[in-house]
Amino acid sequence: MKKTEENEQLQSLGLVELQQELRQARQELFQNRVRYATRNLDNPEPLRKGKKRIARILTYIRQRELEELQG
Repeated sequence: MKKTEENEQLQSLGLVELQQELRQARQELFQNRVRYATRNLDNPEPLRKGKKRIARILTYIRQRELEELQG
């Protein structure tokens, strides 16, 4: 999935769905960290991508919270 497609998908989600995506992304990052530590993951790229995905989701969650406060 391209980054723009992922951004569009995340923008269309509501607050509850974003929180579910956050839980899932954090779980995936944890699993990748374990795999990397046990040498089952050779390339650290999924770790970087996972952290960026979490940051992106947190940004959209914060935007939704601010919209609720203003709206």
